[in-house]
Amino acid sequence: MAAEHPSAARFCLLGPVQLVVGERAVPLGGAGMRGVLAMLLLEPNQVVALDRMVDVLWAHEPPPSARTMVQGYVSRLRQRIAEVDAGALIVTTPPGYRMVVDESMIDVTVARSLLAKAREQPAARRAELLRAANALWRGPALADLGGRLTAPELTELRLAILEALYDAQLELGRHREVIGELTQLIDAQPFRERLVAQLMLALYRANRRATALDVYQRFAHRAAQELGMDPGPQLRELHARVLRDDSGLLEPSPDPVITPKVGVLVPAQLPRAPSGFAGREDELDWLSGLLPPGETAAIGVLAGPAGVGKTALAVLWAHRVAQAFPDGQLFASMRGFDPQHAPVRAADVLTQFLLALGVGVDDVPFELDDRAALYRSILADRRVLVVLDDARDAEQIHPLLPAASSSFVLVTSRIRLDGLVARTGAKLLSLGTLGVDAAERLIEHMAGTPAHSKDREQRRKLARLCGHLPLALRIAAARLAGNPQWTVADLVAELADERSRLGALDLADADTSVRAALDVTYRSLRPELAETVRHLGLFPGTRIGPHPVAALTGGDVDECRRRLRALAASFVVTETSRDVFLMHDLVRLHAFALAEAEMSDVDRTLGQRRLLRYYLAGARTARALLRTDGVVRTETAGPPMATAEDAVDWIDQEWANLLAVVETGADSDNETDEEVVALARLAAEFSEGTRALGPAALSRLVRLVV
Repeated sequence: MAAEHPSAARFCLLGPVQLVVGERAVPLGGAGMRGVLAMLLLEPNQVVALDRMVDVLWAHEPPPSARTMVQGYVSRLRQRIAEVDAGALIVTTPPGYRMVVDESMIDVTVARSLLAKAREQPAARRAELLRAANALWRGPALADLGGRLTAPELTELRLAILEALYDAQLELGRHREVIGELTQLIDAQPFRERLVAQLMLALYRANRRATALDVYQRFAHRAAQELGMDPGPQLRELHARVLRDDSGLLEPSPDPVITPKVGVLVPAQLPRAPSGFAGREDELDWLSGLLPPGETAAIGVLAGPAGVGKTALAVLWAHRVAQAFPDGQLFASMRGFDPQHAPVRAADVLTQFLLALGVGVDDVPFELDDRAALYRSILADRRVLVVLDDARDAEQIHPLLPAASSSFVLVTSRIRLDGLVARTGAKLLSLGTLGVDAAERLIEHMAGTPAHSKDREQRRKLARLCGHLPLALRIAAARLAGNPQWTVADLVAELADERSRLGALDLADADTSVRAALDVTYRSLRPELAETVRHLGLFPGTRIGPHPVAALTGGDVDECRRRLRALAASFVVTETSRDVFLMHDLVRLHAFALAEAEMSDVDRTLGQRRLLRYYLAGARTARALLRTDGVVRTETAGPPMATAEDAVDWIDQEWANLLAVVETGADSDNETDEEVVALARLAAEFSEGTRALGPAALSRLVRLVV
């Protein structure tokens, strides 16, 4: 390890943040630069998102130049590391940066390795290794960052080292030596029962029985007053043995003073596997390809929009591979997007999991960090499948991730969880809608009747009207099964009306609805994103980009680009190529209904007018460029174009949208009639000179122009 070679470069986090070469600390600049280094070293060889760095360094209130400042910090860090030939490299890896480094060069890793190595060693060797680990601390971890970055796991690591060290010292009969240290440490960590037990035992062995009992009474009183809880059963048992002057306590023992009582339960918490499952063969193969886990617990993420079948896929796959996890399967609904309940706290899920793994009710630790540490310890020697369904964000599930183990964690969410991928190396799969054949099989199974040749095409139409979305398909099929008098053609006719389609995909008695599922996603968005969704309900075309959205909202193009990408992360839209976004048909209808219900007539009219003028400005600029075959001034209200080639590209990309804007304007009766006609005339010119129109579009244009 790097710590064994004094001349080698070392990265230090257990105290001031430093890069040390030999015995010399390399100057690293201010707290911001050291904070960036610390974040990269806390997650070595993993991507740390730039946005997360900004949020941490400026406590979620960054200045406008924050991203540029972080990029500057990274640049200077690269320079310092290269100057001293430290053997590490900071690599730009979207969405952030990754520190490529031998982890044995980091004092945190060395401390963890020494703790792990000490296990199963004789007491004398164990104490030696643990003292070496504790000596790596040169003060509070991350001491010189001014509180910008906190890492509670480093506090937990040091406490785990100290507790193990005191156990070794007690086993060696060095009880008098540890009394002062334990007393001081308990003043800083008053609710660590293991430390209290160690101090009581040391005092008892030093013939200070009354003081040992007083330590217990002070702890019990404080726990009752401040936490409303009693001491745990093992601490109470130790207290009882001291009270009755149990001489057995005088004999050094290799067993820790307090250890959690863990049974041998094998949990089997998976919900029932879904029936009528169709398709997803590639996705099932992808999941199976993540097995077996390696030295660290593997993590898979299934992300996708509401109703796409994430939970069904996760549960089905989990049942198929359950035999590969002989130590059990854990399942928790995180309720990240439940309209009736708040998201489940990680602390509550940890309690559920610990009880399922055999920990007694009284042995579940009070603090979240302690529960997580016990959970990781139990899973370290087990092969367990953990399914976390409907996660709200990475922070909700991070405490539920095992560390080094052969377990596997599968997470589902309505957002992409890019932060989790960046921090842990999780593998992400974004789920799309079903293929044509799979959608038809799902309808056939749910409806309970096979498709005959005469209605197979009708079922395919039904699947198209449902957007091949599994939830919509199941609702449609359930309506067919529940109403034998209805034919597929009847349901197709009802769904063909866009204004009533979402209402038709609603099973009121079962509290199952496509609209309700989409509402949950919409209500979870930040206000500015929800506003953008409402404006998208005014967009008559299919191909969405930042410039037309900026026209609709009256906003900044760059800001609208960021909003669209944020909506893509929540699967409201899909970015099919750079700056090209599409909306699923049912999501589009939902956005249209939101615009109708939640926007005033004035705001709707204003947005439509701005969009019309945007396309009119773009069409005029394109015509000027095509006529002159040279550079003309781009209208400020329109899209950026500089050459005839740009004009042709814009027309080709925006043609369907341009016609949709014309048709929408022609259907309205307002003061923009002249602008609608002007845009229609320009579209007619383009159709003659640059492309052929279909009969329906040509008919509309002729009608408008004449």
